[in-house]
Amino acid sequence: MISAAVSISPLWYISRSAGYVGLVLLGLIGILGIVTAGNLRNARGTKFFAPELHRSLSLLAIVVLGIHVGAAVADKYSFIGVKDIVIPFGSAYRPLWVGLGAVAVDLGVAVIVTSLIRIKLGYRGWKMVHWVSYPIFALSILHGLGSGTDTSLWFSKLLYLVVVGSLVLAIIARLIARQDRISPKRIVLLVTSFAVPLAILIWAISGPFQLNWPARAQGGIKQAALTSASITKTATGSTVQSTHTALAPLGLNSNYVSNWSGKVDQSPANGQGEIALRLMGSLSSSPNYLLSVVLIGVPLGGGVSMTSSLVEIAANDDAVVYKGSVIALNGTTFVAQVADATGKSTTFSASINLGTNGSSFTATIAGSAAPSFSNGAGGYYQQQSESRDQ
Repeated sequence: MISAAVSISPLWYISRSAGYVGLVLLGLIGILGIVTAGNLRNARGTKFFAPELHRSLSLLAIVVLGIHVGAAVADKYSFIGVKDIVIPFGSAYRPLWVGLGAVAVDLGVAVIVTSLIRIKLGYRGWKMVHWVSYPIFALSILHGLGSGTDTSLWFSKLLYLVVVGSLVLAIIARLIARQDRISPKRIVLLVTSFAVPLAILIWAISGPFQLNWPARAQGGIKQAALTSASITKTATGSTVQSTHTALAPLGLNSNYVSNWSGKVDQSPANGQGEIALRLMGSLSSSPNYLLSVVLIGVPLGGGVSMTSSLVEIAANDDAVVYKGSVIALNGTTFVAQVADATGKSTTFSASINLGTNGSSFTATIAGSAAPSFSNGAGGYYQQQSESRDQ
């Protein structure tokens, strides 16, 4: 049996909190920009004074964005690298949705730069670039919904609805307040201001608001949805496509033996009360590869009663070379079955020994032909979590 004291990285909370604050600021910036550009007036006919507040909030949003992405990169739990901030769709964690955030960052940099050189660029050129602010807002919403780990929670849904709804109302108010005659351009803008949010809402209801979204959102390596409020089950023995060719083959077979050491992490519980316990570390016999084992289950008697699992072996360049699941679990010993890109499967076993701090481990990996004990589904892994608020 094993006793592990594991904790949730505070960087996860910092990144998520900054993301929500950034969403609110982005909505306020958009609304104030619309008010400023549209010369809207209040009920007494007095013109709103918004330019200075608009600029101040924009500067604050840049700081909050820096905290959001900085915490995400610093938190190794998410597998988001520095390059993923500006180069889209290469992230190990939910590559499409993190990639949309990267595109929004790139476009935001263009808006900021053109605002700094507005006098040299000219009003017309600056205004054309500034129209990109609308796609930035839409991309940010998609990024937050798709990559957020707590999107299915009620407060998250409410926040998105309030922010998006407020911006839509501001756009409509600006279009109505204009005194010129109805033109095809205004009709298109009015229809778009309804159609785009409606399309996002319909997609969100069928996607990110569903409890099975983590499994659908994660398209690649290491399943960093461990911190998700919805941990979903993974198929046994699934295969993975890999374009990895630079490193020497791992050579995982029945004769393979290697020491395995690394860190132990635990996710918050999801809506079904399940947690995810992750053991990830390097292989001494294959130093260019990392082995990640995720045990998903319900806390029981100081341990975890496993209901599903995920096993991945990835190269240092984030290319997954083996993927599968734990097929047998007994106390601190497990047997995993993984498959490479061709579908060829291999089985190996490991017995876990925790370090004195309870957040690190060592083990010996040995190739094997078949498990010698019970099925992994329903297996029991003993651990002890420190007391904390979820």
